[in-house]
Amino acid sequence: MKNHFIKYVMLMLYGICTTLLVACGGGGGSPGNTGFGGGGGGTAGGTGSSTTTGKIVVVLTDSAGAASNSVTGSNALTAKATVTTDTGAPVKNTMVTFTVSSTIAVLSPGTGTALTDDNGIAQISIKASGSGTGAAEVTAKATVGAAEVSAKAAFSVGASATATPTAMNFVAAVPTDNSIVIQGSGGSGRTEVALLTFKVVDSSNSGVPNVAVNFATQSSNPVSLVASSGKTDISGNVTVAVNSGTQPTTVRVIATVQGTAISAISDTVTVTTGQPTQAAFSLSLQKYYVEGWAHDNTQNTVTVLLADAFGAAVANGTQVVFTTDSGAIVGDGGARCLTTNGGCTVTWRSQNPRTSNGVVTVVATATNGTANLSTSKRFFNSGSAANVYQVSPGSKQGASTRTGAANAGVNLNFAASCDPQTIVVEIVDENGNPMPEGTTIAGADAKNAGLTAFPSTVLLGSVPIESATRGTVHNVTVTPAGCEVAGTKSKTGSILINVQTPLGGSTAAFLINLGTFAGN
Repeated sequence: MKNHFIKYVMLMLYGICTTLLVACGGGGGSPGNTGFGGGGGGTAGGTGSSTTTGKIVVVLTDSAGAASNSVTGSNALTAKATVTTDTGAPVKNTMVTFTVSSTIAVLSPGTGTALTDDNGIAQISIKASGSGTGAAEVTAKATVGAAEVSAKAAFSVGASATATPTAMNFVAAVPTDNSIVIQGSGGSGRTEVALLTFKVVDSSNSGVPNVAVNFATQSSNPVSLVASSGKTDISGNVTVAVNSGTQPTTVRVIATVQGTAISAISDTVTVTTGQPTQAAFSLSLQKYYVEGWAHDNTQNTVTVLLADAFGAAVANGTQVVFTTDSGAIVGDGGARCLTTNGGCTVTWRSQNPRTSNGVVTVVATATNGTANLSTSKRFFNSGSAANVYQVSPGSKQGASTRTGAANAGVNLNFAASCDPQTIVVEIVDENGNPMPEGTTIAGADAKNAGLTAFPSTVLLGSVPIESATRGTVHNVTVTPAGCEVAGTKSKTGSILINVQTPLGGSTAAFLINLGTFAGN
């Protein structure tokens, strides 16, 4: 009985040990590397797996190749990244991407990338940007196999203790278009002050702080500097303000490092664009005879030009507002426009309301801060149906004498001569205004007759809106076709004056009767 109990205990212990061995994975293995950048896994009883990745190490050196982590205005660092497999073999021709954590330093080349050489080394230069001092990190990343590895190193950026100014550069101007307005003309979008920034640099083109700089101006008319000198900031920059005077001019500022011949000259700053004046407020129209009486959305371009008392174009963004008694104005966000280079445009379009006489008035208004300015133009909202009047010879635009009713026609006599005969006609629309620009005059329904008109097209003319007769005047020459004074046959002839508008209005109501003439 005792022997059976001992045997049972031995079997139980054997089972427990076997279970523990299986759970532990067999015999002892080695732990994997878990260092920065990734390492391989350990093995367990020959049944584990090994994942090949790699690693990367970054070191910083100075120009002599010695270990260093300090960048100054005149000294750069070299970041060397060594890329290897997990077995330590160099990884060749692999791109390494470098980044820095702060704007106080920059990389060269600026792309921040480099290829590893045969030793698995890629390197890049770290320089002070000149925008300040402090601490930063450089990070290098590469891909080995399918895995990304990375490493970083810290460094500091300080000012060069021995930095010496070697040059000065003009950096920037505010406003960026280098344009300010004359004194007393400032306002929304217009400034009377320009800020000019210069930078003092050393031999490595890094900014030199705490350097005294003197300022002077070159200008044909008075301007003023807020300060005649200043000191560079930690980045080597120094800014001077220029105030405009009371007259237009151009100005450049010369900055000189105090006690040296090192200097720089700014871009030209233009002092212009005072407030607009009534005398320099101009309005013009693209067309003066617009076919909009019977058609909606016929358009006419309205342009305004503004200048100051010195003849300089007003500042960009000067607002001009428009009104009209007929149709509508379409501009920038309504019935207005904002000037560019002293001018701007809006579009007039035909629509209701329409004035009963077919004359449109457009008014443009602006302000100079002390007074409202206004200018206006009128043009014809022309119809598409024509009326033709015969007028006396010698009649001119706006000064014609009508000899008959509208579309009454005329009788000519070619019995004694076959020579062409000319009549003078005035052509108007249904409101007695000129026909639309581009309207053509020609013959229609000709019977043994030909017709030419001069001018044959209604063009932008000088028909006065205030005149009693507002039509356009045309010489119409009629020729009998086949006419021969000694002919033995009798012929009759007739022809209509046809008036055709650009939008398709056609009127052929004025009949010219050539009577009876001889022919063969």
